[in-house]
Amino acid sequence: MRGVLVATALLAASAAQARPALNHIYVVLDQATFDALRSDPQVTRILGPSDAGLPDYARPRADADRIFLRGRTTYLELFAPRNRFNEPIGKVGIAIAEDRPRDFEALAKRWQIHCPTRFSRATVAWTRSRPPIPWYDSVQCDETAVAKDLSIWAVVYQPAFGRWQTGSQATDRRTMLAPRRRAGQGQFDVTGLVLSIPAADHRHIARQLAAAGLSRTDREGRTVLRGDGWTITLQSSSNTSAAITAIRMRVRTTEKSILRLGSSLLKSGWRKAALKF
Repeated sequence: MRGVLVATALLAASAAQARPALNHIYVVLDQATFDALRSDPQVTRILGPSDAGLPDYARPRADADRIFLRGRTTYLELFAPRNRFNEPIGKVGIAIAEDRPRDFEALAKRWQIHCPTRFSRATVAWTRSRPPIPWYDSVQCDETAVAKDLSIWAVVYQPAFGRWQTGSQATDRRTMLAPRRRAGQGQFDVTGLVLSIPAADHRHIARQLAAAGLSRTDREGRTVLRGDGWTITLQSSSNTSAAITAIRMRVRTTEKSILRLGSSLLKSGWRKAALKF
């Protein structure tokens, strides 16, 4: 019992000093919503042009199964229903991040305490180059990383990836995305996520995010967790699967608009926008 209390105290003390950021979120969309977000010129005007990803961030082809919308420090990865990973419609992935390797190591230690028998770590490389380029390190609690409806993990970029993308040893998200801003992207940043979470999963998902370092506030049926520049709101639901209900963003545009994009709605106003599902 004493060991458990010590570990819990260390976890709380370490988390109190950290406020991890958001790296990106991915969502698997129905075809109509995917096509609209890929092709609607008003989406481009509000969020900037999309790309097809590494290595050259080319314009997505008509038969693309995913697109990327790049912000200043965060980005969106949007999948078509028939995608290379066979992920189901509605699946959501949330990659939280630390910009400095030492902060990432502290987060990794906290998660290792939080989920000691279900903790995994990996180094991912871009393997289409020779030799492969180290890309990022990732950690996860397996219980929330491999579910059919929601995946949560944490990342930090490798200096070698920074050299490839920026010519520097940078590992922070803003520097990594700077070339995309110069290419006309970087028109937004994600500031908030709202998720509907099955009541049976609410507690352990909230605990894991708090262990990562997000500050936690509980209200009846809802938990708000705050990180560095973003929040994630978990709303308990009677459904059996998690679902994203809103992505809130800070945008450059000041125009007011409401766009119906398949089954989603993109609302924008003064420097703010929300993509609602």
